[in-house]
Amino acid sequence: MSDEFDWDFSGPDDAKAEIRAAVQYLLRGITGGARGDIVQQIIMIVRNVASGESPDPLHDGLPDPFDDAPGG
Repeated sequence: MSDEFDWDFSGPDDAKAEIRAAVQYLLRGITGGARGDIVQQIIMIVRNVASGESPDPLHDGLPDPFDDAPGG
């Protein structure tokens, strides 16, 4: 992983708390099938990180919504 995206955690518990907070943020107000879709995306991100496949943590594996934008 690039140093640009390294985080400074005080330990494993601190890192887990950040993950928990991020998941809660992503799921806030989401219900039904959309909630399941987001959970699947989170699982995909974790699997990619665990296997070393995703060097850019900002890439979520979804199509770029601006790819079809004029001039893009």
